[in-house]
Amino acid sequence: MPRKVIRRLLPKRVNTNQKIGCLKRWLGSENLWHLNRRSVARGAAIGCFWALVPVPMHTPLAALSAAAFRANLPVTIVAVWLSNPLTMVPLYGSGFLLGAYLLGTPLVPVGEMSIPWLLARLPELWLGCGLLSVLAGGFGYGLVNLLWRLKVNQNWQQRRAARQCTRI
Repeated sequence: MPRKVIRRLLPKRVNTNQKIGCLKRWLGSENLWHLNRRSVARGAAIGCFWALVPVPMHTPLAALSAAAFRANLPVTIVAVWLSNPLTMVPLYGSGFLLGAYLLGTPLVPVGEMSIPWLLARLPELWLGCGLLSVLAGGFGYGLVNLLWRLKVNQNWQQRRAARQCTRI
């Protein structure tokens, strides 16, 4: 992940005026806005994790987690929006199917599902989504680390090639 591209998209400085009041101490922390490989990878992991947990209000929970783990806040917020009204059904549906498979719950056709049937199957949903959220968090962390390192290596190779061309 190139730092220059991300830096262009982020706000220049957090406006720590009196409008944010008690949040000034948290939002003014430099740890939430650092653009380095570790904080961005942590932000992606936290966002991907909370995106797949079936609870309401993902964004505040992800923001609190980002503050607690000193992760990049904007990356966390963008990653948590992976779960939106268009993607919730496939994400939570796959979590439910995984949980039902792991617990050995027989599935019924969609037409026979009802609210009481779904409420009785919450353990399957929680197990499947919990497992998927841990996997997605780990995948997000690893992917950002890998892409960041590849980009840094590519930049170093380009610099090395440019230096060799100027010497010749």
